[in-house]
Amino acid sequence: MNNITSKDNKKIKELMKLYDNKYRLEKGLFIVEGYHLFEMAKDANLLMEVYSTKQIEVDVPLYIITEDILKKISKTKSPQGIISICKMKEPKELGNKVIYLDNIQDPGNLGTILRSALAFNYFDIIISSDSVSLYNEKTISASQGALFKLNILTNKDKDYLSYLKDKGYNLISTALNDSEPISNLKLKDKNVIIFGNEGNGVRKEILDMSNQKVRIDMDNIDSLNVGVAASILMYLLK
Repeated sequence: MNNITSKDNKKIKELMKLYDNKYRLEKGLFIVEGYHLFEMAKDANLLMEVYSTKQIEVDVPLYIITEDILKKISKTKSPQGIISICKMKEPKELGNKVIYLDNIQDPGNLGTILRSALAFNYFDIIISSDSVSLYNEKTISASQGALFKLNILTNKDKDYLSYLKDKGYNLISTALNDSEPISNLKLKDKNVIIFGNEGNGVRKEILDMSNQKVRIDMDNIDSLNVGVAASILMYLLK
């Protein structure tokens, strides 16, 4: 155990750098806040360091910090008194049910999709390089720690979808136009379901390579938030 009482402490300065995505990726580390995410990181064996305002039992380096330091490093309105540094999970081979996220920009939407994916047994997720960071603090919060239990590949773009198609995956894009109702969809042995950008949907070059395009038929409104739409589709197709 180590006590840290200065906001200018070297460890605190290093921790703050992890809010920068480029630095996170360089170090392979990211920050989570609160006891729930601390427990999930510990269960996933991804915990590296813990910063807490009180003594706790933990098998990694523990740093006791003051309330003032907690307020400096926390990104939440009501910090719980514990912040953890975790290592990024190594991706594994994909299974037969895959979600691909194309240029998702809102961290809340990304987190919602990850949470729903875990709920509906979609354990393999691919995130395009121009999407919001998986390790954005708002993404992690909205996901409720789902990223600790999912197999997630990042920075994979159109060429990777072409590779998967060549490997026998059926590419299913969500689209409002030139598509069929989700009720008509017949899944194959290996499927990738593709969700697109909040404003523009799935990009044209991905739509053009897709085997199928599907939509959710609805009344009184012409579109849904991507987090909501993805959750509905994953539930219907689970």
